[in-house]
Amino acid sequence: MPSEKGFPIPVAILHALAHIELGAMDNYWDTIVRFGPSQSDGLCELPRAFYDDFLNVACDEARHFELVTGRLHELGSFYGQLPAHQALLAHAHNTQNCLAARLAVIPLVQEARGLDAGPRLVHKLKSLGDRESADIVAQIVFEERGHVSCGIKWFKHLCASTKRDPVGYFHELVKGTFPEGLPGPFDLEARLAANMDPTWYQPLEMPKKPTIILDKPVNPVIPLRKKNGKAILIAGSVWPERTSSAAGVRTCDMIDILLDEGWDVVCISPSRLNAHTRALAATGVHCEQVDPNKEEALEAFMCSRETPVHVALFDRYIAEEMYGWQVTKLAPHALRVLDLQDVHFLRKAREFHVCTDKKDYRTTLQPSIDVEPVASVVLRELASVYRSHVTLYVSEFEKTMLTTRFDVPPRRLRKLDYIVPDDKLNQFPLNFKDRRHVAVVGSFKHAPNVDGLHWLKDTLWPTMRQSLPPHTELHMYGSYASAKAIKSLHNPHMNVHVMGFCDDVHETLASYRVSLAPLRFGAGIKGKIIDSWAAGTPVVSTSVGAEGMHYHPNQPWGGAVADSPAEFADRVAALYGNADEWTAAYEGGKVLCRTHYDLDSQRRTLLDVVGSPTDVDNWVGRVLESSQFRATEYMSRFIQEKNKNLTRTPQL
Repeated sequence: MPSEKGFPIPVAILHALAHIELGAMDNYWDTIVRFGPSQSDGLCELPRAFYDDFLNVACDEARHFELVTGRLHELGSFYGQLPAHQALLAHAHNTQNCLAARLAVIPLVQEARGLDAGPRLVHKLKSLGDRESADIVAQIVFEERGHVSCGIKWFKHLCASTKRDPVGYFHELVKGTFPEGLPGPFDLEARLAANMDPTWYQPLEMPKKPTIILDKPVNPVIPLRKKNGKAILIAGSVWPERTSSAAGVRTCDMIDILLDEGWDVVCISPSRLNAHTRALAATGVHCEQVDPNKEEALEAFMCSRETPVHVALFDRYIAEEMYGWQVTKLAPHALRVLDLQDVHFLRKAREFHVCTDKKDYRTTLQPSIDVEPVASVVLRELASVYRSHVTLYVSEFEKTMLTTRFDVPPRRLRKLDYIVPDDKLNQFPLNFKDRRHVAVVGSFKHAPNVDGLHWLKDTLWPTMRQSLPPHTELHMYGSYASAKAIKSLHNPHMNVHVMGFCDDVHETLASYRVSLAPLRFGAGIKGKIIDSWAAGTPVVSTSVGAEGMHYHPNQPWGGAVADSPAEFADRVAALYGNADEWTAAYEGGKVLCRTHYDLDSQRRTLLDVVGSPTDVDNWVGRVLESSQFRATEYMSRFIQEKNKNLTRTPQL
């Protein structure tokens, strides 16, 4: 059997992945056949839905296997050309008599570990120039979230029948199979998206061995800047970067402003150091991977800093939950700022009502929207708001909802918008006649975008085409355009083309006559709209998309707002075919960028915020920080103790 060393890296990666997919497919079929409705460990009767769910999962694994083996053939290889391990077969054998153990080991450990490793594989393949393989892996990793979620659902079902604590029973089963624990780091966001919160896996993390981190830049050339003797700590679940989201662009702009003003900027995250941290380091930002569940890690790091932390900025509420209690202890006088980016529970509530309840999205546009279906997220996010001295927001609608419905004091909310550099606005001159076709931009992994693209292709576009010139095309751009997305959306017969990732979004949009933002749910920053205006391209969006984007009926705007197929067709046709209307929208977008998204006004706001005194009268926040309510701290301390127990040698 040949060694992997004699084959290209993409072939070795794909061969290993094909083996995993084949093993997973076998395991799920074995689960369906082995565990009958009345023979499931004597725990309970299994309903038909159990078999339907895992039949779908098994079919997914078969499709994934075909995707990977097909790509191997394209690379001149085949499955079976390299050696493969027997771990998956061993796991199937070891769990053959216990359905709960099968679910714990296969979807909740093995599939979840794929969520952790997937992004690194995608990055590796892209760095090798194999974007086709990277896209296949990205699609598989994204769909595995549903498999983990399915495992969580039915594991909880089994535990409910015997009144067992799901998390505790999961820990018991995992320790029996993996006595040394589970290797980290864990992808927090991917696991949360799969309904697997940190209480399931963090206590099981095996102790990390000391490693030499090679990702730290060696003597980077750092621009010389004045120093003001103050430091700001920016904490996030991922590193700030400009390529994947509007929120990331906004955070990077904030960092640039702070560096220019002499601040010592420090970023911490549980994520590994990578190319994004190297880019930040080149500008003078210090990046440190800090495990939020190891109190001594952040303490040692902060004590080693020459400049004391004056401000701590938390990039979304999850970061505040992870690090807020430690910052309060280690830097009690520091100003704690929560950057919402968007109100997550509003976005989640709208998604629930549109996708699960099948309601018309226009019924979700009021501050009185029913948020009870996502109450757990509401409570967590509001607690973070109240614990923080200042909260940054981007949408006036969200501010109104927070102040009038949830009683957040207005004085503790500050608006900090997106930034469009003035030189960018002058880069793309007016050229109505030279532009053609319609474009839409957005990540294929972001739920509001995916929903909007399917609504656009299936419902809006057929009506629009009737009002547009016959050869007008719809082009869809965005990162992570998987094979599945292309298959479901790409339709040349309808003049719909999935174009994939674009290196320069402004340069790309500047060649189109109209841009679309067909959002049925969402919140916060609408980067695709601002990017279109910066490129001089008018936008047609929904009321959801226009929310927070300074839209007022009967006043100039950078395009139009429509909420039905007929309205969309009328608005797009008017902008596409009427040079005067197009020019007015072009100018409207530029004016909005200069008056609301200019660098100077956002700079003044940010510097005013970081220069604010701490709010000693924040009694609600102090109540939430008291011992009775410090759940985030106690969970971290619990995980620390569990990790210690995993490394403790038993006394004989």
